[in-house]
Amino acid sequence: MYKQTSCGISMYTPGVIPEELREQFGNACELVCVQIPKVYDSCLLRLCLVGDPDKANEAEGIFFDADLRLRIPCSVDGIVNARVVGLLPNSFKIIDKREVPGDPNKKIISYTYALEIKYTVVNDEGIPQPEDTLILRRSETVGPLYCPDSETIIRETPYTNYPVDEDIIKLEIIAKVLDVQIDKEECPCTDPYQDVCFAVFTVGIYNIVKCELVVQLVMPAFGFCPPPRPCEKTGDPCEIFNSQLPPAFFPPQLDDFITGPCV
Repeated sequence: MYKQTSCGISMYTPGVIPEELREQFGNACELVCVQIPKVYDSCLLRLCLVGDPDKANEAEGIFFDADLRLRIPCSVDGIVNARVVGLLPNSFKIIDKREVPGDPNKKIISYTYALEIKYTVVNDEGIPQPEDTLILRRSETVGPLYCPDSETIIRETPYTNYPVDEDIIKLEIIAKVLDVQIDKEECPCTDPYQDVCFAVFTVGIYNIVKCELVVQLVMPAFGFCPPPRPCEKTGDPCEIFNSQLPPAFFPPQLDDFITGPCV
């Protein structure tokens, strides 16, 4: 969480650094004023989501999500290649950003997003079917985060590298499908065709929520970036192939991974 610092307005004015101060700034040639999004506070939210309500245990951080319980034909033999492919475009939205009572600089932030999950069904003949898509929609609340309101209102043309609002709530996600099982609910009747089957997914998610504000900072600069080197042309494919060492034709032996005395 955020810790208050003593930094405030810079005592140095942007411009050429006097020679007697050059070493103090790492031999930079000038001080420049740059406008960038500065991270004021952030937090990490870890979620383990299951499609089986019997496995949910909020005390241990395991939560049931109905999106991860998908009805499938009972003729399905298995689910393979299940993976999170990314965040759905434009799915991340701030639902609410409210102040903590007694401290208007700290905010409780509620947001929503949707993840796209791809998976492949294998039928009872062992043949993979065309890839299917599952959408996992989530709403979370985090905080309090140190997220003071900006004194200025910034509006620019959209041709910038960051959002144009004066304050920015950013979401970074790492998500992975941990497991997929087939859950069969047998009908108490004698007709097996009345059985109901579900694909039950388990998904692990890391959410990093950041509160950023667009600010101007004084920074040392070493000049403009040099022009890039010319792009190299690829050589003749056979010439490149013939210059390479042959690959290993067999898997590595266990001894290849062992160092030190024999075990």
